[in-house]
Amino acid sequence: MSNIKISDHFTVGKMLWFAIPCIGMQIVDNTYQVVDGYFVSNVLGEEVFAAENMIFPPLFLLLALGLVLGAGGSAIISSYLGAGKDDVARETLSMISLFLLIGGIIISALAYIFMPDIAEMSGATKELVPYCTVYGRILAVFMPVQMLNYAFQEYLVVADEANLGFVSSLVNAVSNIILDYLFLVRFNCGLVGAAVATGIAWCFSLLVSLIYFLNKKHNLHFVPFKINFKDILQTLINGSSEMVDAASYAIVGIFFNRRLIELLSARGVASYAVTEYVSGVFIAVMMGFSIAIIPVVGYRFGEKNYDELERLRNTGLKIVIIQGLIAAAISIIFSRVIADVFVGYDKELKNMASHALRICALAYILCGINMFASTVFTGVSDGLSSALISFLRSFILPVIFVFSLPAVFGNGAVWFTSLCSEIVTILCVVILYRVRFPKKGDQKNE
Repeated sequence: MSNIKISDHFTVGKMLWFAIPCIGMQIVDNTYQVVDGYFVSNVLGEEVFAAENMIFPPLFLLLALGLVLGAGGSAIISSYLGAGKDDVARETLSMISLFLLIGGIIISALAYIFMPDIAEMSGATKELVPYCTVYGRILAVFMPVQMLNYAFQEYLVVADEANLGFVSSLVNAVSNIILDYLFLVRFNCGLVGAAVATGIAWCFSLLVSLIYFLNKKHNLHFVPFKINFKDILQTLINGSSEMVDAASYAIVGIFFNRRLIELLSARGVASYAVTEYVSGVFIAVMMGFSIAIIPVVGYRFGEKNYDELERLRNTGLKIVIIQGLIAAAISIIFSRVIADVFVGYDKELKNMASHALRICALAYILCGINMFASTVFTGVSDGLSSALISFLRSFILPVIFVFSLPAVFGNGAVWFTSLCSEIVTILCVVILYRVRFPKKGDQKNE
């Protein structure tokens, strides 16, 4: 993997091999919530488990600045590298990183102050607000660290060091698992222990990336810079789809929680949490692959190699379709086993979660296509198209279907929300592809 560079000619095998570290990063990044959920549910009980899952969507929204500047910045930095402007690429890396640190500190302070209000906004009851506040405030202290982690993982891919990014994420996951066990099982630190374990693991992870970018022997490293507001703005535009995804995840999560309580009681919320844990892992695989390809697309776009760009698009689409089919099969076949891991202590809840998992699995077949299409548009600096795709599949359509489907087809139809959203979104993707990439060679005339 260390021998593969974004300037290489990518076969199917090389594309998959190149993406493995980024896929690994996405998977292990997702584990801290899953691990926390497992320990909290089985050690601290259903009420605290519910509180953790209700506060996490707004917390993720606040962390999204790292995703925005990571994805958006990687496209610009890789484009500069493709154009042979390595000095400008280093200055851009340094500028965006400092901008992210300052923004992260501001967001962290505001989140700490207003955490009780954030908990109430997320739909937490009076009994759950104290749990949400404690957990959320502790993680708020560590927010700037995790924002930098999100961005640096993207920049390590641009630096042809995706394997180091995987190491960083692996350090995060392993540290979190060990600390969760120590603080919750051995030392009985409760919800505070779960939050502190996550924050400390974030710090360990950041050290790996910092050591690399502080080393001036590497092509991409921190250097003095002059502020370029145009690049900052373009970074925010390029990463707008990631912000849309994060905002959509938070808002839709709140809508789902409220709607499921209304339709299926608290058991519906718990079942939804299980499906989110599972989908988080599978989507991490598809998103990891898609994100890994962003700098490759950006490099080809920067050097105006449109033939190679088209081939990358077509090959990538085939790969994510296969990934989606495998994810759906695993989720359907092992739905009862997965449900038993998280909520096996309640038979009725286990049955509902297993049923929800089988239905939600159908959406995996299409969501990979839509995510990959969104990242391709990010790679060619078409942030508006990327944001439109993300906005449709992650926000507009889920909100519409979570209310309309149960009203028309009954309460159980709520689990088809994701599938219907992906179906409509893919129609939009086809249209955007035909407009932006009409046929081979046409872009040469632009």
